Amino acid sequence: MVTTTQQITIPHTKEITLPEEIQYIIRGYSWRPFLGFSLPHIDILSPLGLGSAPLYGEHTLTLTREQYCLECLEPTMENTQYCDECQKLVKIQRLECITKGAGTPYNQHCNPQNPPCDSAWAAQHCNDEHVIYIAGFGELYKVGVTRTERWSTPDGYKYRLIEQGADCATVLRGNLNLATAQETEQFIADALELETRVRFEYKAEEFAQPKGPKIEELRKLSQEAAKRFDLQEVCTLDLSQVYGVHPEFTVDLSVWQIEDLLGRVAYVRGNILYFQSNSLLIAYDLSSARGKGIICEED
Repeated sequence: MVTTTQQITIPHTKEITLPEEIQYIIRGYSWRPFLGFSLPHIDILSPLGLGSAPLYGEHTLTLTREQYCLECLEPTMENTQYCDECQKLVKIQRLECITKGAGTPYNQHCNPQNPPCDSAWAAQHCNDEHVIYIAGFGELYKVGVTRTERWSTPDGYKYRLIEQGADCATVLRGNLNLATAQETEQFIADALELETRVRFEYKAEEFAQPKGPKIEELRKLSQEAAKRFDLQEVCTLDLSQVYGVHPEFTVDLSVWQIEDLLGRVAYVRGNILYFQSNSLLIAYDLSSARGKGIICEED
C-alpha cells in the first residue's frame, strides 16, 4: 500500500507532515462547563488547530499504535508526549515543572523572582495564585496543587478535581505560587499520611462501585492541614453528583492503555472511561490515549 502525506503547519512550530489517513491526534481529555453541567470531552489536534468532542454515545475510533508529539505532531517514542526537540521548549518544560516539581527540568530549585527558565511568560504563570486541595476517593485521600483560575473562572480549581474523579474535596489558600504550593503539598502529605497519586487500578474499581463522599473525615483532615501550615479553608465541595447518574454494571476488564474505541460509552468519571465493546465492559484510562492518531478509514 502506498501512503501519501499532507503538509501542515502548526503556528510557532516547524513544518511537518502527517500520513493522509490520520485526521486528528488525541491531545488528552477534559471536563468542560456546559449550561451549568460538566461534560467529558476528548481533546484533539488537527491541521486546523485545537478541538474537542463530547464523550458519550457510540464511538468507532481506530487509533494508531504509533505515538505523536503533542506540539509538532511528528512521530515520537512510545509513552512520550513530546519529541526531543519540542521537549526543549520553555512551555513544555514548564509542564514538567507542574508535574514533577518547579525547577526539575533545570536540575535546580526555582526562585520565581529569578527563574532558571529565564522566561517572563513562564514566571508569570508560575507566580499566579495556586491552591492546595485535599480530595477524597472513597477511602483514600489525596493532596494536590492547582492554579486558582482555570477555564477563565476564579473557581476553576474545581475542574482539576473533576478531571481526577474526586468524590469531594476541600480547597486551601495561603498566598502560594507554584513552587511554595508544591512544597506545602509535600509537607501535608508527610504530616497527614496522604497520597499524592491515585493509581488507575484503584480508581477503576472504586468508581465502578462508588461508596459516596466522606465529608466529615475530609473536613477533619482539612482543618488539621490549615492549622499546621497556616492555610485558610476556601470551600468544601461535594462532587459526587457531577458525573451524572451511575448506571449498574460489572467491569469485565481493566486496561490502562486504550487501543481502539469501538462500542458505546457506559460511564465516565474523571479519567476513567467505562466502555461497552461487544460483550465486554472495559475500564480504560483516558490519559493513555494522549498522542495517538485517529485513523480515517475509507472503503
